[in-house]
Amino acid sequence: MRPYIHSRGSIHKLLWVSDCSVGKHAQNTPEDVSFFQWYYGLAADYFETSPQHKSIYKNVSVTGKCTGLDSDPLVQAILVQQRDFGHPVIDGKASVVHGSGFVDAKAFFVLRLGARFACMYPTLWPRLDLIPRCPPLIAAASRAAIPQRSEL
Repeated sequence: MRPYIHSRGSIHKLLWVSDCSVGKHAQNTPEDVSFFQWYYGLAADYFETSPQHKSIYKNVSVTGKCTGLDSDPLVQAILVQQRDFGHPVIDGKASVVHGSGFVDAKAFFVLRLGARFACMYPTLWPRLDLIPRCPPLIAAASRAAIPQRSEL
């Protein structure tokens, strides 16, 4: 996980992106997988999440592991949300952001998911470590992104 500034014209937003692909047939590192699993666990209880999505998201638990198979609850959650977003690629995988940050006319999936996450916790975002049930690996990445005077 790392912070990322997503820009489009005069709009600049701080989001979090994965270092590796996550989901179906992906690299699935523990830190990156934990971020997505945590998001879906929180989204399962979020009032704007549809009942149909909640039933799928509730199957996702934070383990840091994803089999990369269609039967994995994280892959199923990603597929459902990709369809909901009208994402240009419905493959059950969140790819690593590169280039402009866009796939066709839409932002990479992890960026769009991050925007939803930020809307769920607008007063705490981007401090992931302050959001409820933050996994230790994600909390460490969040705190590591805080600038220290000695580093600058």
